[in-house]
Amino acid sequence: MAGGHLPVNLPALMRNALSIAPDRPAGLRVLWGIDTNTRELTLKDEHPRAVGSLSSNIAGPFTAGSWQTIEITYTVGKMSVEPGGGILIGRHFMSTHGRLQRDNPKGDNYLTVRSSNPKARFADAKAPMSGMHGNFRGAQQMMVFRLEKVPLTEGETITLTYGDTSGGGRGFFMQTFSNDAFPLPLYIDLKGKGLFLSLPIQTYRVVGTNATAVHGFAPSIVKVGETFDISVRSEDRYYNRATGKIPAYDVTVNGAPYEPSAIMPAGTAGISHLTDVRFDTPGIYRFSFQSGDGQIRGKSNPIWVKENPDRRIYWGETHGHSGFAEGQGTPDGYFQFGRDDARLDFLTLSEHDIWLDDYEWQVLKDAVGKYNVENQFIVIAGYEWTVKRQFGGHHNVFFRHPENRKRVSSHRAPFLTELYRKLYMENDPEDVLIIPHAHQAGDWRINDPGMERLVEIMSMHGTFEWFGKRYLLNGAQVGFVGASDDHIGHPGYTSTLAGGLAQRGGLAGVIARKKTTDDIFDALRTRLVYATSGSRIILDVKLNGADMGTRQPHTQNRVLRGKAIGTGPIDTIAVVKNGRDVWSKRYASAPLKDHSFYHVGFESNSEVFERDNPRGYRVWSGSLEVKGAQLVSVVAPGFQNPYSEGFSLDPDSKNRILFTTRTRGRINALLLELDGASVDTRITVSLEASREQGKSPTPVLRAAKIPAAEVVFAFSDLVDNRMRHEFRVGRSTDRLVLSVVDPQSPMTRDFEFVDTGDLKQGDNYYVRVRQLDGALAWSSPFWVGGEPRR
Repeated sequence: MAGGHLPVNLPALMRNALSIAPDRPAGLRVLWGIDTNTRELTLKDEHPRAVGSLSSNIAGPFTAGSWQTIEITYTVGKMSVEPGGGILIGRHFMSTHGRLQRDNPKGDNYLTVRSSNPKARFADAKAPMSGMHGNFRGAQQMMVFRLEKVPLTEGETITLTYGDTSGGGRGFFMQTFSNDAFPLPLYIDLKGKGLFLSLPIQTYRVVGTNATAVHGFAPSIVKVGETFDISVRSEDRYYNRATGKIPAYDVTVNGAPYEPSAIMPAGTAGISHLTDVRFDTPGIYRFSFQSGDGQIRGKSNPIWVKENPDRRIYWGETHGHSGFAEGQGTPDGYFQFGRDDARLDFLTLSEHDIWLDDYEWQVLKDAVGKYNVENQFIVIAGYEWTVKRQFGGHHNVFFRHPENRKRVSSHRAPFLTELYRKLYMENDPEDVLIIPHAHQAGDWRINDPGMERLVEIMSMHGTFEWFGKRYLLNGAQVGFVGASDDHIGHPGYTSTLAGGLAQRGGLAGVIARKKTTDDIFDALRTRLVYATSGSRIILDVKLNGADMGTRQPHTQNRVLRGKAIGTGPIDTIAVVKNGRDVWSKRYASAPLKDHSFYHVGFESNSEVFERDNPRGYRVWSGSLEVKGAQLVSVVAPGFQNPYSEGFSLDPDSKNRILFTTRTRGRINALLLELDGASVDTRITVSLEASREQGKSPTPVLRAAKIPAAEVVFAFSDLVDNRMRHEFRVGRSTDRLVLSVVDPQSPMTRDFEFVDTGDLKQGDNYYVRVRQLDGALAWSSPFWVGGEPRR
């Protein structure tokens, strides 16, 4: 509670001790970890100055992806470092900084050590380290410098040089995502007995680099004649806020120059604003921004201008992390990013409770008062109740107001039913909201209807619509949200540059009258909210005039009407009833012509068939070759991780594309432009053998090995301008789908579905919208008749 430094893994070790049998190997490791942490805390309590201090020669900030030389110095405290002791170099498991090495003094990322004592010598060694500074899923051998010859006494120093350039290397490669507390963790062994004591972590600020893209954030719904601002964010190639010289932008709205601000002047601010924007005519407006040379371009989300809107759409993030858990960055940096960079309307920092101590929880509650501004930016207190799937899975818990609200951590409630019970005992359930998610899958067989009102069906880990269906099929009355589960301090506008994830995070779109804590919290609890995969798609849907998230009396009259206003061309809108697609319409379909466009979609199912965590990523690597037509261009709008996804033209064949992508419940696609296409054209997709990746620990179903395959799409076989090939992977079905499409298809669609089928008490319906670029939106469900769970 004093805010002093704790070993980072200690809270999680204490939690794990509650659920792992002590006579099993994993249990023995947990007990050993608790013992070593107890020894460390005892030493520091009994000898407060025994362990020395750290300092650094440079404070930053550093540009993402740049080459640097950083020195960190350990000054010996009252307790000397004996021969055999040494210093261990940790690495945050999500960082993308250069891989440190000792083998090549002329190479990059070369690490050296020296001491103020000229007699001291160091030997290269290794020692196991688990947790966030070693291997998150188990122990990993980490680099250690072992002291030889002489002890080091109080005041003497050990200096590490990250990126020593004396041999000719470029230095130390800085991580590629911006953050206000990038860590370089170190541990000291004073006696050479294997007790590595944690040291207060040296952190550095990392900022973006030169602008390569631009994005506009605007309110989704405004009133005719109302003035509002648009935030214009220049971005580097890593999705960070750009720094340095920012070009002037030409500004257009719906394709015409925007007056009175047809040009945004050049400057150095990564975020600028169009102020006092207003429209006097109802309609849908989209802004575009382009540098004078045309190299940097982007657009805003759509703006729906209405005569008298009784409610607005407010965008929020319900699932993200900072360095208070196993992520990076400070809570201040997290909230500032969500407010200023992502331009969210509401936000929570839902830290994993297994890492969270009481001091940090108090800091998070205090942040509500610090950052919450009613009618401007809403901050909701929350945390993530974190247990393995076998004990209930991960659930985010939120409080309407943080005052006098009692956090029920997994340390005190290691099983889901205990979480529900203690939250009821210690809080007003009307002020509590619980949202389970699928990564460590919440137990869909159990649902508390008073507090657990929503389910997270999409995050950076994957697209898990099936997870929401599981709750619905078990009778739970829950709505849907998307979120990020971001761990690098970028809530609401995430990149895939850390953690090996293959897609960007989602959002929750709340429909409410005002941007206040009570209005937004009430809308979340009443399920007047919908999920997107991160794009600010406007979705307005009603069933017999009733809002999403509601249950209406049984009726034979069931008319579902809606409007989808996309951020790109809308491909498909579907209605899902009781877990099955009962209606869908393809809007971007086009006929085969001499000059036409083809959407080649890679889709893998992430569903489970028993109580399990979701299936892992399917890796699609190989080539695509066109015969009987000329390949004019290719883009990959759904490829979101530049480290693990991409495509290139084969230098030996102008009609052959080499590609790799990963999917987990969504469609990634290549969009091909062809000249001279006809019924004689063929596209051959050759897939390499692969193995599923990224499944959470302790799965029931192990990662599948997927054999190589070759699929030939003959255009003469097109039916309704489409054809598909299915792959069976165990009990899952994956698909490769080729469609003829119109990439200029409208971005706004009105739709209607009248259910004339088998109408029963308690039927549930929801809507799914998919764009050509792979972006998705899901309404929360509607219920007709039946009784809610009580």
